[in-house]
Amino acid sequence: MPTLSVLGERLRSRLWPIPALAAVLACLGAVGLSMLRPDDAGWLSDPSAVRGLLEVLAGSSLTVVALVFSLQVVALQLAASQYSPRLLRTYARDRVIQAALGVLISTFVFSLVTLALVGAGDRAPVVSVVVAVALGLASVAALVGVVGHIITTLRVETMMADLHDDAAEVVAAVYGAGSAFDGSGPRRDGSVDALAVAAPRAGFVQAVDRAWLARWAADAGAVARVDVVPGDHVLAGQPLARVWDADPDGVNADRVAAAVLVGHERTPDEDPAYGLVQLVDVALRALSPGVNDPTTAVHAVGHLASIVASLAAEPLGADRVTEGPDGQPRVWEAQRSLDDLLTVACDPVARHAGDNPEVLLSLVRLLAEAYRRGGPDASDDIRRHSEYLARAADRGLSDDSDLRRVRAAAGAIG
Repeated sequence: MPTLSVLGERLRSRLWPIPALAAVLACLGAVGLSMLRPDDAGWLSDPSAVRGLLEVLAGSSLTVVALVFSLQVVALQLAASQYSPRLLRTYARDRVIQAALGVLISTFVFSLVTLALVGAGDRAPVVSVVVAVALGLASVAALVGVVGHIITTLRVETMMADLHDDAAEVVAAVYGAGSAFDGSGPRRDGSVDALAVAAPRAGFVQAVDRAWLARWAADAGAVARVDVVPGDHVLAGQPLARVWDADPDGVNADRVAAAVLVGHERTPDEDPAYGLVQLVDVALRALSPGVNDPTTAVHAVGHLASIVASLAAEPLGADRVTEGPDGQPRVWEAQRSLDDLLTVACDPVARHAGDNPEVLLSLVRLLAEAYRRGGPDASDDIRRHSEYLARAADRGLSDDSDLRRVRAAAGAIG
């Protein structure tokens, strides 16, 4: 069952909710304001003149809606081809685009409904006409604003900054106040018999309804461990979680499995690694022969370094613990380790940037900052990835001075 946060994210990543709400409010407003019909309001009292004005507003606003949709489709095509297809979700949840479409569609609906309510011999709804004109002017402003906004969002610097901010919000939500982590819970390799809960279908783990799972475990006198992490791809029948100390006959495995939301696409709801994946996509596309933009790759690695550094200071690898209503720990969830995150953020870029010393040096800075934040506990993971980076430099760098510079920087970590 999707949690409220997941449902909210699904609505935010759709273009239609705000325009649909604006259309409903415009329809209701047009019906209500049409009742205000003063006896004498100059030319606005002439129904034929009012109908002509409303026809122009309705027709032009619908044309502009089509234009904005066309611009957005072009922006989505450019983002998918130049940067990453995983950015389409980010562009679809753009509040400026949604608000502009809301203004334009509300102008069309308001004008159309008001036009239908203007009778041939009736007094014209003057207040409705004034509001329709105001909406028409707002539509002009929305068109100008949305064109400028699309131009801004297509800049790679703006796009990477947005990805960085989104990832930082997810990190704060996952590891923020109120979240407890430890390693004392039941482990994957525990020897005590447990009831396994399997995935009902294949897909990506999107979120965990830990509050419901903790309440159920408390009522059943059980404890549970979720062995998958948001962002993992699971197969139908693959174990998702295990339950201890519960009556097997009293466990509704399907309902427990539903607490681990599995969907057809990977989402950023509770997945700090997803922002890393998006930025890595940008870096890899920039390093491709067709684009050949190492400066963008260096900037992308800089954003990756900021996110990885903030994650290195968190209790990576420890289980996330949720207490039940009885105050006892009831649910343990596996979390990604620093090694997992560095494998996502560092290794793919190192493989494709072996012939570019500046990109490799930016990866060295990423590892150095992760070591500074993570401390000695992170040294083994950092050393493995710095050695991988050095081997990538050996394979790709043909100039001895570049190779020595990268190897010296990588060897100085820690």
